[in-house]
Amino acid sequence: MVSVKKRAGTLQEFDKAKVRASLVKAGAREEHAAKVAESIAPRVREGMETAEIKRQVATELRGLDQAVAQRYETFKKP
Repeated sequence: MVSVKKRAGTLQEFDKAKVRASLVKAGAREEHAAKVAESIAPRVREGMETAEIKRQVATELRGLDQAVAQRYETFKKP
């Protein structure tokens, strides 16, 4: 399994289900969320920062739903 670097500097295993869930929370249709998560997963590298993953997800989503991509990009976790 690939570990990614969180904003706080900790490492955590990459979980495409988390990507899918975050997209659904942003308003993406389930099929778009699943498609983007599947597309991104093979590109995730060991130690990749979550901010980079988020940029790639937003870019991929932009081709499917511009409005949701914008919401996803601007969402900040507390």
